[in-house]
Amino acid sequence: MRQMVVIFGKNLVSMAALIIVGVMGILLFSVFWQGSKAVITGTNEKFVVMLDAGHGGYDPGAIAEQDIYEKEINLQIAKKTRDFLVPSGIAVILTREEDEDYVPEGVTGRKTKKQIDLNYRISMATGAKADIFVSIHVNSTVAGKKSGAETFYYFGSEESKNLAVNIQQELIKISGMNRRIAKPGDFYIIKNTSMPAVIVEVGYLSNINEREKLRQTWYQDQVARAIAKGIADFFQNK
Repeated sequence: MRQMVVIFGKNLVSMAALIIVGVMGILLFSVFWQGSKAVITGTNEKFVVMLDAGHGGYDPGAIAEQDIYEKEINLQIAKKTRDFLVPSGIAVILTREEDEDYVPEGVTGRKTKKQIDLNYRISMATGAKADIFVSIHVNSTVAGKKSGAETFYYFGSEESKNLAVNIQQELIKISGMNRRIAKPGDFYIIKNTSMPAVIVEVGYLSNINEREKLRQTWYQDQVARAIAKGIADFFQNK
């Protein structure tokens, strides 16, 4: 028996191609829209977030070649995270909006200055009656081989752990990100807050490839969006 062979005309082939492209476009838009919805959907309650851009002023944090300072990247990502959260109705307060610290003039001693600065940021969160405290930092090592984001919570705080897990789960979705898990850590600022608190190390300034990405607006947007989505998910699951 002879098989019937159907040869499509150019118009039909073109139409089929357009349909395929259209379906792919819809799927891509759907994925993007669902991701956006999770961040911007309004909440039933009025939550307050204290975002801490780590370091600042006299304290640059980690420093890389070409005068790249951790404190500047921290602030850029903190502001972007705020911009992702505000549309959802979440109130966001930054511990700093510019390159500044909270150490009075005349105070000396590295440890003393650091503790005064951290205590002021903690008091800001307490005074604002913040529901959570999120401190944003960039990591660094001598060898420069490590990469990837890490989120830390204080031992024994179940709510802080839940917050850290939510944020870290979003961060590891970023393309090329190491699949680290949220970890407990004994850090002063998350140990002494009265509300759930975490430290988010968004990457390693000492890693050449990651350092270049952390300086780019498109990558900062991805990191900030992940942090914001993790925060939104934490509130939605309360």
